[in-house]
Amino acid sequence: MFTGKWGIKMEFKDVIYGRRSVRKFSDRQIDDAVLEEIMDAALWAPSGVNLQPWYYVVVKSPEKVAKYKEVMAEVSNRNRAHLEERFSSHPEVVKSTLGFIETLGNAPVVVLAFRDKPDYSWALQDEGIVQSIAASMENLILSAYDHGIYSCWMTAPAQANMTADIRDEFAPGHGELLCMTVLGYADEANVPKAPKRKADKYVII
Repeated sequence: MFTGKWGIKMEFKDVIYGRRSVRKFSDRQIDDAVLEEIMDAALWAPSGVNLQPWYYVVVKSPEKVAKYKEVMAEVSNRNRAHLEERFSSHPEVVKSTLGFIETLGNAPVVVLAFRDKPDYSWALQDEGIVQSIAASMENLILSAYDHGIYSCWMTAPAQANMTADIRDEFAPGHGELLCMTVLGYADEANVPKAPKRKADKYVII
């Protein structure tokens, strides 16, 4: 059992089923001590061959967040054609998605997940590195929700082929950006309902 958001005791299943991807955040800032607990949870994820191949950059200062939003404006621009094709019958979805990519929903914190080293092929195939970092990011967003903080896991920079650009700007010397998440507090009105789970997605044999 965990002491979760607003000091309420949450069972682990409440964390799993309660987490939502949020795209609009309040102005409330996240304390450094809370961020450190969230990031520590990320570091305790399992990884192939115990490589712990992740490297995180937590973007929090207003100046750095603004700088990152400049990059995301270009990410939004590069994703436009893809989204317009995919959602050709739903222009409102295209507009809202591009707007979120560019503004990050006013999130006060952006967490960037990089491959710590450019190449791990000597120890583990690339798929294993991706799985390991994904496991770490899952720890991160679940820990965030346990602290009453919402997130939205994003891969738009990869879709825009800008992972190396972001690495060079925010984590020079490390591997390319794999994914990112925004973190922030949210009004309940901005927390979406859970989408229906797809059926027939597992079998017990």
